[in-house]
Amino acid sequence: MSEMKNEMKNEMMYILVTRLLEKAAAAGLLMQEELYAAKRLALEKYRPQAVWELG
Repeated sequence: MSEMKNEMKNEMMYILVTRLLEKAAAAGLLMQEELYAAKRLALEKYRPQAVWELG
């Protein structure tokens, strides 16, 4: 169960981080290339596992 909680936390963090990055880009704080790079890093750090990988 702890592993499932960790996955849920990672998925929530990924969603929050990517939304924040998108808002920063919309406000002109990030260029498009920076946004893509930051989202790629967020994916690496908080990559949500597929449901079938949790089994």
